[in-house]
Amino acid sequence: MREQWDFPFEREAGQNLPLPEGLSLADRMAYSALRNIYRAFHAGDIGRDRAGEEKQRLRRAWEQARESEAFERKLCAYHTRLIRGVERAACRCRKEPTAENALYLCDVLDGIERPEVDESGRSGQV
Repeated sequence: MREQWDFPFEREAGQNLPLPEGLSLADRMAYSALRNIYRAFHAGDIGRDRAGEEKQRLRRAWEQARESEAFERKLCAYHTRLIRGVERAACRCRKEPTAENALYLCDVLDGIERPEVDESGRSGQV
């Protein structure tokens, strides 16, 4: 038996243990699919070659799903920072309608100027 596992939860899935807590959606789906592959293999419904092929395809799909989840998190964080920056720049324009503040708002909207937002993504006090 091989000691190298392709998935961090493969040993548990191979032992048909319940779904671990705290897994992402992609991890949950991969866990269930992997458990089904092991179950079919141990029942003799599929051979070692087919199980290996299915596991390889599952691994590729799981990696793509994890990359997609990471991209969505980054995109959401970016949009949150942008919206908060635009809100701050718009407030500056309304409170003090100067050409500089209007240009700053335009630059934030165009992506030229980085919005004045702290590390957590929150706007400073206006």
